[in-house]
Amino acid sequence: MQNQRIADNAAASEQKSSITKATSITGEISGKGELRLDNQMNGVLTLRGLLIIGKDCNFSGRVEADHIIVEGRVEGRIKALDKIEIRAGGHVQGKIVCQQIAIAEGAFLDGEVKSKKGNPLAPAYFIEKRKAVQSGNK
Repeated sequence: MQNQRIADNAAASEQKSSITKATSITGEISGKGELRLDNQMNGVLTLRGLLIIGKDCNFSGRVEADHIIVEGRVEGRIKALDKIEIRAGGHVQGKIVCQQIAIAEGAFLDGEVKSKKGNPLAPAYFIEKRKAVQSGNK
């Protein structure tokens, strides 16, 4: 998946879930498949699959998923077993551990980024050109 976008490589999952902005969660969530958050959440989220932090999401806590796309706000610790993508308008404060990271022009990152082995990791930067992907739709 070297230098390719997560959306280009995500396998079509029959296990898709979403939590809308009308819902506020404090606690723990775990599961597998694809999950899109567009809500307020404080806690711990563990997912085997693709996690999309939508533009309306404000997440505080600890996140672990195979692949992570950030369009909204995250404060805390993020661990992507493979790749994390911070899209234009995405806002991350905290510590990130991942294999690869891509940051769009217009995204915000305040924190440290390290590989699983603890080494500093340099991000790849990109400019979002696809309107459908930018809004979270395929």
